[in-house]
Amino acid sequence: MEPGAAFDLIVRAIDAGRAAHGYLITGDLRGSCEELVGLLLRHLFPDAPEQAAVGDHPDVVRLEPQGRSRTIKVQRGKDDDGPGMRDGMIEPMSATSFSGGWKVGIVVGADRMQPEAANAFLKSLEEPGPNTLYLLLTDRPDAILPTIISRTQRIDLPISPGFLEGEDLESARQAFYARDAAALAAQLAALKKEAEDPDVPQVRKSFYQTLMSFVRELMLDGKLPRYKAFRNVDAVEDAYRQSEKAIGDEAVLSLMLDRIALP
Repeated sequence: MEPGAAFDLIVRAIDAGRAAHGYLITGDLRGSCEELVGLLLRHLFPDAPEQAAVGDHPDVVRLEPQGRSRTIKVQRGKDDDGPGMRDGMIEPMSATSFSGGWKVGIVVGADRMQPEAANAFLKSLEEPGPNTLYLLLTDRPDAILPTIISRTQRIDLPISPGFLEGEDLESARQAFYARDAAALAAQLAALKKEAEDPDVPQVRKSFYQTLMSFVRELMLDGKLPRYKAFRNVDAVEDAYRQSEKAIGDEAVLSLMLDRIALP
């Protein structure tokens, strides 16, 4: 579903008084998901649309993964690595609306909630205040607590292809078959070097999305037994998580290729 169509769907539900308390929005976190969030915030806060859209509104609460672990904890950690679920979302969302209207809580990377944080958030999701709307953004819905999924309405948005789609995908495939981690790491390093600093995380993510599309093709084409194909998916997901830590890309990809299964 395109962001515009999803926006119309949610607004119709709001106008009819049938809106879900929480929407699980899957797609590109910095792309289609943010586009939909922007449309909704401008609609819900017409007196300050731009202020709401950029997250600078007292009735808009935004929480993202924090720290080197890039997770959402239940409470702010000792190393002061940013707010947790309680102090960053639950407490501010329980306060009275500043404008007297809607309060919107946005959880970016909802799949990054640690178990304690997810369980703490679940109570707020089950017993929200009046005119409260939660938007959970994720590109990995399968990693979210099932009880949270069951209490939200899911909206699936498009996910853009990786940076290596097209002709460059073939070179990535050749590197896979050659088990050449250095070549893959060099491609990723070149992409990151060309990107502006704020875009590097998206470049890294898109790179691994391309790798994921490759290993999924092996499964969908029936070239590998399903258990081996799923092992490939796990290997790429683990490599992506490791790449966000203080480990070189080449080392991460080498570890991944030690686990990859090819026809």
